[in-house]
Amino acid sequence: MRYAKNSVAVQAERDIPLLLQVRNSKFVSHTQLFELMKLGGWEISRDSFNWRVRRLLRARFLSVCDGSFGEGTVVYRISREGIALLEYHGQFTTVMHSKTEHLPHISQVFHFLELNRIQLALATQSLLANWQSEIEVASFNTITGTPYQKDYDAIVDVWIGDRKARFALEYEHSLKNYRQYDRIKDALQAEQQVGCILYLTSGMEVLLHLVQELGAIPRMLAFADATSFKRTLLATKVITPRNLQGTELRELLQ
Repeated sequence: MRYAKNSVAVQAERDIPLLLQVRNSKFVSHTQLFELMKLGGWEISRDSFNWRVRRLLRARFLSVCDGSFGEGTVVYRISREGIALLEYHGQFTTVMHSKTEHLPHISQVFHFLELNRIQLALATQSLLANWQSEIEVASFNTITGTPYQKDYDAIVDVWIGDRKARFALEYEHSLKNYRQYDRIKDALQAEQQVGCILYLTSGMEVLLHLVQELGAIPRMLAFADATSFKRTLLATKVITPRNLQGTELRELLQ
């Protein structure tokens, strides 16, 4: 069989999971993508992975983001052609599809690269049972009768021994204005689908501001620095409105 020049024969069992990971991550570095695919059981060989990415780039299912983002490798995002291919293979999402007017903006790169680091930190230590990305959460919220009250950055299931525990994850790298926090307060107060909401921050200044803004909400909120969390994971000492001295996240989830 002969193929048209420059065409790509899509390998559904390997190419589609890779494109799905890029779409759900919004932005992902080359190294992060390889680690995520390896941990998911889709790739073993770095050479094979590199070959696969080159094919998908050549076919314009992936695109390279312009700019330097401190990763030491290129950063990818899904293309409109890549989204259309996912849809053809049954991977549709209501919030980012082939007719979506605006795809994720480059200004969001640092936010989502950090979320990838958080996901990888949990997965590398075999603590991650499931990671539902912001895109998946937002799509779920548009089609279900009992949605989450907020499009969280992720809904995370972790292993505590042989038991799963779930929390909503928010990563805050900069401060919002007071009107935005008012809307967030209303959403968190109305939340009924998840028991614990973990806010990770880019530094202590943002963390302390969040505790001040959200501390009065009668929900199980926990706050920690993202750098500390990536190092100590479920043993991270998190601040809660009821315990400003801190308690281990593992204990809170139990």
